[in-house]
Amino acid sequence: MPYRREESFRYEFSTPLNATFKLIKLATTHVDSKEGKMSIIDISGGGLKMSSHLELPDPQSTKTSIEMDIELANETLEVQGEVVWKKSYGSSHQYGIDFTYIDKESQELIKLLKKHINQSNQQHEE
Repeated sequence: MPYRREESFRYEFSTPLNATFKLIKLATTHVDSKEGKMSIIDISGGGLKMSSHLELPDPQSTKTSIEMDIELANETLEVQGEVVWKKSYGSSHQYGIDFTYIDKESQELIKLLKKHINQSNQQHEE
């Protein structure tokens, strides 16, 4: 993913964080897909890098929007995003997701992420 100077905080998980997602829009068509599994590699207030064994459409040809349920610090956050890049590695695929929400939700995500990091650090110290 290209480096973004305007992003102030990006966290890379030492062990990818399991989460779920579903397709909500392909091009201009609203869809209601089954839930799929994903692993979050890194995350910021503006987006994330994920991997999944499920293959999504190439973002160069089809605009794909997804809804994700992410659990951080024992709280589940539901966020929506758009697939902006895709790389395939054998039977697994990595995707770059740009979140599509307002600043208030971005601040909530960063707050939960920092809480998650603090909890993880405390567990490692014990």
